[in-house]
Amino acid sequence: MTDSELPKGSLDRGLTILTYLSTAGESPVSELATVVGMSRSAAYRIVDRLREADYVVDSDAGRVKLGPAAARLAMAAVQTTDVVHVAPELLRLLAQQTRETVGLGVLSGDEMVFVYRERGPQSVTVNAELGARRPLHCTAIGKAYLSAMTAAERRALVRAPKLTRYTERTITSRTELDRELETSRNRGWTVERGEFDDASTCCGAPILDHTGAPVAAISVAGLRDRMENVLDRVGPTVASTADAISRRLGYNPDASPSA
Repeated sequence: MTDSELPKGSLDRGLTILTYLSTAGESPVSELATVVGMSRSAAYRIVDRLREADYVVDSDAGRVKLGPAAARLAMAAVQTTDVVHVAPELLRLLAQQTRETVGLGVLSGDEMVFVYRERGPQSVTVNAELGARRPLHCTAIGKAYLSAMTAAERRALVRAPKLTRYTERTITSRTELDRELETSRNRGWTVERGEFDDASTCCGAPILDHTGAPVAAISVAGLRDRMENVLDRVGPTVASTADAISRRLGYNPDASPSA
């Protein structure tokens, strides 16, 4: 199909679809047709065009979700924000200190998206490409972001039916998740022990803006056997790095209201 054969307003409809997926996470095409207000055949044509350009991809459940092209656009936008300007220097230092892979992520819908990665000097490391998405409830970077939110914000963002089990260690109980987030909040850093990936263990901490609200989170990820022995050292280091980045963004723990 040529551009001239696309229905009038296809650009607007395509943007509406992408916007909807950014908050819904994923959706069947039939639901997108209803949301956008078009026939199913027209929705499938636009989704096909978005799929060809990698703006959407198919999920395991037979639905569509945002693809790598959309993630690259999001990262380009993030590049203009303060956090990506002030964080890399400190994240490179963190990678040197921990010798593991360091990541910076921002919230996208109900997932975290990696917008910066720094590989550690270990010969075998945990890796995730820029634009990789991670669930909130079972990753160190996701739990770090959640731990800095208010209880009401967390309830609105993470609902029990969405607590997907990825491994035997994945937390799928809302009560248990809230309990762990409170512990992490008091400690200053989160931990994930094979909850998303059996082979890895990670530590995370939130990055806060001048109001004390989370704007990003960081994580250090390593092979499980290697990280388990150094969690008590890596966790506080991750927390102090996140605090240093937050202070560069104007965060003042003495002035910012607690959530």
